[in-house]
Amino acid sequence: MAGGNWATQNKILPGVYINYSGNGNNPSVEGDSGIVGIPAILPWLKEKTLISLTRKESKSLESDFGKDALLITEAMKNSAHVFLFRVNTGEKAAATIGNLVCTALYSGVYGNRLSVSIENTVGQTDKYDVITWLDTTEIDRQTVADITSFAANKWIAFSKAATDTTLSVNAGTTLSGGTNGTPTSADYVDFLNQIELQTVNAVACPTDDADIKALFIAFAKRMINDDGKYLQVVVPDSEANFEGVISVKNGVILEDGTHIDNVAATAYIAGATAGCPLKESLTNANYIGAVDVDERYTTAQQIEYAKSGHMVFIPSPVGGNSVLIQKDINTLTVFTSSRTYAMSKNKVIRILFNICNEISNRGMLYYSGKVANNEDGRKLFQSDILSYFRSLEAEGVLHDVAPEDITVSKGELIDAVVVQYGVRPVDVIETIYNTIVVEG
Repeated sequence: MAGGNWATQNKILPGVYINYSGNGNNPSVEGDSGIVGIPAILPWLKEKTLISLTRKESKSLESDFGKDALLITEAMKNSAHVFLFRVNTGEKAAATIGNLVCTALYSGVYGNRLSVSIENTVGQTDKYDVITWLDTTEIDRQTVADITSFAANKWIAFSKAATDTTLSVNAGTTLSGGTNGTPTSADYVDFLNQIELQTVNAVACPTDDADIKALFIAFAKRMINDDGKYLQVVVPDSEANFEGVISVKNGVILEDGTHIDNVAATAYIAGATAGCPLKESLTNANYIGAVDVDERYTTAQQIEYAKSGHMVFIPSPVGGNSVLIQKDINTLTVFTSSRTYAMSKNKVIRILFNICNEISNRGMLYYSGKVANNEDGRKLFQSDILSYFRSLEAEGVLHDVAPEDITVSKGELIDAVVVQYGVRPVDVIETIYNTIVVEG
């Protein structure tokens, strides 16, 4: 489906093209949802392939991989669905037992935990039980006559070392030589190329490599401005000055002592951003499972980081060994007439992007190529979007919705319409100014 921004009415492909902007006051300058994309370095799984994970499926990986599944664990604390992509490719663990060659199905150190034993099958002459083990747990057993009789295995590929296909009894041989490998920029590009084809709300960039971060920032800008895919990218320590990019400044310490640095915390914020209801904000939201921050900042530092567009974790001022997200902001810091202060607030951006997605979906499903471009057709479209805005108003997402907020007019070409929208997102109370007068 074609989409994105438009400057002139010269689009070739049928589609829904949307410009969004702010209209309001900037501060004075002094001197649903829940789908996340995550590239991760893993010790197992198929390389360079998107894997769709629900929370139930992620629990299995967390159990198998432990700390290696940290990004998945953090993202799933708030998200319901993760597209996981293993960016690293290393060497596959392997072992040879007589004429039998055992090669791990995927590269990585996880394969070094696999072993194979061969036993005579009880009660069957010339048959063998070939057992695959993960550490000390049996995970696969096959009864075969020779090497040519193996069925597919989720863990190991079996082959013959020579023309002889006979098996020999073996008490157990462990595979070795498996390595994780180191991902390159090209591997992250492969991830972005694949995640582009999916519908996601947020994408984590769990690396501090400047070149790779630049790729993710450029990806966010292209998706939003050119392709009409409204998402946010979460990167560590960036001043991208774009509402589609969130910067994480510091990290946290979990209850079990695990250190989540600002690189790994991008997965948590991506999950929280994707899963945050439109009525809610992440300002002063708890970081689930965190008991402290890895770096504390003075009030002056926090002010500077907020002005620079960084999301910061702070210890809860009311105690309780908990950590809060100081302010739910993105990296937009240079405000203009069309990029106002409101658009630096992620709650506003989530509402705006949700509206953009809904208008795009309704336009393509019910109007483009289906409804006459006459007064009645344009009124129908206006009425439909107004009804949608009213539903958001009833949910407390928008306020003061009025029919005149939406104008639909005929475009320059016979098949075009031009629509102008005015929306008033509801934000949350963040700053409370008080004056207490002592009398008497």
